[in-house]
Amino acid sequence: MLLSAPARALDPTRSISQFQHQAWTTADGMPADIWAITQTRDGYLWLASVNGLYRFDGVRIERIAMGLLPSPSIHAIAATPDGGMWIGYERPVGVISFFKNGHVRNYPIKAPSSTSVHNIVLGPDGTVWISTPDNILRFDGKAWKIVDSDWGSSLGQAGGGVWQFNVAPDGTVWSKGEHNLYYLKPGAARFVLAKGYSGGPEAFVATPEGRLATADAVTHQLYALPLLKEMPGDTIPPPRPLASVPEPVFGPILLDRNRTVWYTKLDGGGVGRTRGAGAPQFDFFAKGDGLSSNPVHTMFEDREGNIWIGTSVGLDRFTPANVVTEPGVPVGYTGRLIKATPRGLYAYTGWSNTNSKVLDGTGSLYRILPHGAPQMVVRNTGRLRGMFTNDATGEIGVISQNGVRQLKDDGTLAPPVALPEGVMSQQVYSAAEDHGGALWISVFHAGVFRQDGAGWKKVTVKPRTAATGVLIADPNGSMWVRYSGGSLFRVSGDKVDDFSNRGPPIGDITLIAPDSQGGLIIGGESGIAIYDGRDFHALRAADIPALSVVTGIARTKEGSTWIFTQAGILRIATGTFEQAIRHADPRAFRYELIDSRDGLPGAPYGAIYGSTTAAGPDGRIWFTTGNGLAWIDPGNLYHNPLPPPVVVRSLAANDRTYDFPAGLSLAAGTTKTEIEYTALSMSVPDRLHFRYKLDGVDDNWVDAGNRRQAFYTGLNPGQYRFHVVAANNDGVWNSKGATFTFSIPPTFLQSRLFLGLCVAAVAALLWFAYQLRLSQVSARLQSQLAARLAERERIARELHDTLLQGFQGLMLRFQSVADSIPADQPAHAMIESAMTRADEVLAEGRDRVHDLRGHQGGDDLPQALHDIARNAVCNEPVAFKVVIEGTPCMLHPVVCDELIQLSSEAILNAYRHAQAANIEVTLLYNRKKLQMRIRDDGIGIDRKVIETGGRPGHFGIAGMRERAKKIKAEFGLCSKPGRGTEIDVSVPATFAYARRPLQRWQFWRHASAVR
Repeated sequence: MLLSAPARALDPTRSISQFQHQAWTTADGMPADIWAITQTRDGYLWLASVNGLYRFDGVRIERIAMGLLPSPSIHAIAATPDGGMWIGYERPVGVISFFKNGHVRNYPIKAPSSTSVHNIVLGPDGTVWISTPDNILRFDGKAWKIVDSDWGSSLGQAGGGVWQFNVAPDGTVWSKGEHNLYYLKPGAARFVLAKGYSGGPEAFVATPEGRLATADAVTHQLYALPLLKEMPGDTIPPPRPLASVPEPVFGPILLDRNRTVWYTKLDGGGVGRTRGAGAPQFDFFAKGDGLSSNPVHTMFEDREGNIWIGTSVGLDRFTPANVVTEPGVPVGYTGRLIKATPRGLYAYTGWSNTNSKVLDGTGSLYRILPHGAPQMVVRNTGRLRGMFTNDATGEIGVISQNGVRQLKDDGTLAPPVALPEGVMSQQVYSAAEDHGGALWISVFHAGVFRQDGAGWKKVTVKPRTAATGVLIADPNGSMWVRYSGGSLFRVSGDKVDDFSNRGPPIGDITLIAPDSQGGLIIGGESGIAIYDGRDFHALRAADIPALSVVTGIARTKEGSTWIFTQAGILRIATGTFEQAIRHADPRAFRYELIDSRDGLPGAPYGAIYGSTTAAGPDGRIWFTTGNGLAWIDPGNLYHNPLPPPVVVRSLAANDRTYDFPAGLSLAAGTTKTEIEYTALSMSVPDRLHFRYKLDGVDDNWVDAGNRRQAFYTGLNPGQYRFHVVAANNDGVWNSKGATFTFSIPPTFLQSRLFLGLCVAAVAALLWFAYQLRLSQVSARLQSQLAARLAERERIARELHDTLLQGFQGLMLRFQSVADSIPADQPAHAMIESAMTRADEVLAEGRDRVHDLRGHQGGDDLPQALHDIARNAVCNEPVAFKVVIEGTPCMLHPVVCDELIQLSSEAILNAYRHAQAANIEVTLLYNRKKLQMRIRDDGIGIDRKVIETGGRPGHFGIAGMRERAKKIKAEFGLCSKPGRGTEIDVSVPATFAYARRPLQRWQFWRHASAVR
């Protein structure tokens, strides 16, 4: 904030009409007959009315505890420090209610007469006191007790009963009747008459120092009541006047924190105000001025200094206004002007063109001296088109239908200046004096003229559009001529510079004002610009919407620039303005907006011939508006330093609204929520600024502007924490704000159990798919192996049935031939020898056929390995060992045969070439695979042989790889020179075993079945 003063109440130097006033009536939803107002610690205003109990945050009014209270006709309320509310009723329902956290408890009143409650007061010690028409009662924590008195009954005695009552800070209870004042000291049992004091209908009021005061109709004074707690006896000091009050005063009285008295009158009501001590001033505000209603029931000052008035039809608020409407200058119809000069500020009210203009002060010229009120200088000047000044002499001139005239020191207008030949006075559109004292005029259709010692001389400017220009003298001695439509010229001596095509890009120029630094400030319909003598620098309304239609510019010595636009008044530090515009940086243009919410009475008006804004000699900034003349005192601005309390009002979900939703657990499956919040600043509540964040959803703060709701969709189950902070109308943030947590439990479909079941189902499905695929691959391989086995058996059968059987038949025939040859013949011996060899070949063939038919089991693999080692021929002794791990299983014949052939190649190579001393074969029977590992401690195999897959012309390693590939086995060969060789063959269990080993779960199932 720039040039801001501390917070305070309504300025005592201003009248009621100069404050910002707003009224809410029953048409706005406000209850009728508001009898009491209080403010709780959270910032809410609470209203007691004939229609019920209401709560107000400055924007929204809501009825509270509807249906819980015994009567809607509430006359008195009092808030307790712990958040409770005592409620008294106008109708004699016979109870006092205590409301807290949505619950109501009723306490009976036992009184001999009416039980209508007119007032409730909390004493300094927390004791609760109430008044009925005839009695004052005290709450002892359990029940209401009547305090003894002698003021009589309101029904049985004229002037008797209780008209007003209150409790002083020292605990003394005071009561007023029509004629007398009574008091009850702390600890006393009976009220005592206060001698020397008068009664009356005037209420009690608290002073800024915390004392209790009242007024009476005898002295017409507001006086403070003495503190009697430590005073002995029944003698009390006389009244001590504080302020004067008019007569007659009736009902509520308010003494605000600036010691200004607010009251209502007995005859007609309305709101009055007393200002000043020695010679008090009284001003008044009634229904005709905008008050919601003349009957006033209560007055209240909130913690920010706003004054609230409860009336018969609504609620009114008076707020400090930084913009003051000047009542001393009447509002004319059109053509309002304002001009600042060293001698003071001059204002033209505007021409009214009415029969009353002679008497109402319109159509006149006013002068406003520093810190003074407007004074009429010239009455009925006629319709003015403009004003101009001579910077050297401070003289002011006016342009009217009577021509161009100077204002003389005696307040009269000099005779019109002689005009160029052929120019009539009503044709002069604009006039100005340059720094040399020469007078310039702009004439309809005739152009621009300059007056010098030789007379008038026409200045040649040729605008593209419009017929008449506005003249502006700049500090450098030049004269600028602007025309609507964009034509712009500068005349320096006899030189004319045309800027029409190279002017600032701000649309039609609305004003040009000299800058104190020697340049110009130029306002336009779509932005603002400066001219530094060489270049134009501009900021456009397209980037800063508040700069739309700039009509007035003024600067103060304190370093602020004031710009009047259609959006309102923009206040910006001059240095910030210069930096932003010279660098064409809209983001650096940080300004404060002052508008109707600050008391601005209307939009700019009267900028055709000059600026709608001017800085007076006393520092005040003046503005011409559609509803009159207004001013701002930059050194006396109201600033609200109180951060607003922030409250989360409710959370809505699933067509249900939860009030005060802390720790709320919503229904399972909730995905959408609406959170409603507010901040309790009563000065300008529609300027509150909010930011919020929901942990787990929002990574950063969400800027909500003045919106009071947050909407979320697509929420997942979990724990959430909502944060909201707010700034008041002057940008003071409550960074702590308000927070609350809520949770959304998961549905069954969102629960961990369901997720676990889904994971298990997916795992089972994947396992099933894997098993299915494995069985398919296994079946295919088994089919391939079975086909190979069947082919071998077929070949064996063919060999047996053809070759071997035929060979056997030949053997029998050869035996017949041998038998026919004598035994001593050499041929017989030769045939017998051939027959013996044939028997050997036949036996070998049968063995091969037997081998082709396959092994009937795989349990002979270890024995086959021993046979291979035993039949190996080696000159050196070699230790051979077979190690079996796991439980041996029956192997598929084809797999077993291929493993025997592969191991035979490996074992024989180790015997014949490796020069090994030890050979070890390990057979590992596993549920997942069959693994055979052959290791020796020989000389190893050369690395190049391993890389190339074998020696040239040798196919041992390649053959082993091919046999492993046939049975889907993994083949590994590892060898280093001098460190032996290791061959590793792994066959998947699906292919290796004729019958797979039991799985672990199958084992336990099988074991259970056996038992």
